[in-house]
Amino acid sequence: MVYWRIIRKSYCRNLQYRLSHLINNLASSIFGLVFIAIWAGVLQDKQVHGPYDIKTMGYYIAICQSVLWMTTFLSPGLNVQMGVRSGAVSLDLIKPVHYLWYVLSQEFGRIAYNAFYRSVPIGFLLGLAVGYYFPSSPLTFLWFALSILLGTYVGLLLFYLVGLSSFWTTEIRWVHYILLSLVFGLGGQMIPLDLLPGVVGRIALYLPFSSMIYYPVMTYLELAGAAGILIQASWAFLLTCAALFMTRQARRKLEIQGG
Repeated sequence: MVYWRIIRKSYCRNLQYRLSHLINNLASSIFGLVFIAIWAGVLQDKQVHGPYDIKTMGYYIAICQSVLWMTTFLSPGLNVQMGVRSGAVSLDLIKPVHYLWYVLSQEFGRIAYNAFYRSVPIGFLLGLAVGYYFPSSPLTFLWFALSILLGTYVGLLLFYLVGLSSFWTTEIRWVHYILLSLVFGLGGQMIPLDLLPGVVGRIALYLPFSSMIYYPVMTYLELAGAAGILIQASWAFLLTCAALFMTRQARRKLEIQGG
């Protein structure tokens, strides 16, 4: 119940910025349209081998732009570094809740808000340009829900680990930018991972970044099997273990910088 209340409070807090975020949705939709136009130019009048024709690639980019707001556009470091800088983290650590789940609950409320007020509107706007894809099997919606939850959870853990690095160094922007570069480059945001050349394309399919964008999108498009869910679940487990271990280490390292 404690974590559920935290999620609700975070969701309600973000409701105050609905108008501003709706304006941002237009900018995100424009980026999506640019990527769709680029792929349309690349694939036009070409013999396509595999599932990626112009129509499917349009669906792929549109869904990617929607998924990003749940799995990738998270608060830098989940704001852990702000508590370390102010000294407020000392109070968070003595609360009768686990610090990891406390931080994740705060961000999950924001993600739930993004799902309704960002992902859905962006998907609707881009669907006007490329059409709307509906899976042939109702079961696909369940697999997609599971995949998006796992992708979101993996993203939360990666961002949490970045934030946790502030216990050792108060400046985390460089780590945050590196993480975003890896997610955008190896997560499948602009290009499906199986189109990447050589060894990079083969390895990228098994990295945690693919769990955040590529596999949720491919699951919805019915182009990924159960192996995608298995990879996501494996990374969710491994990163949970890493987050729990690093949280214990951070407690021992804590040095209050202010407050």
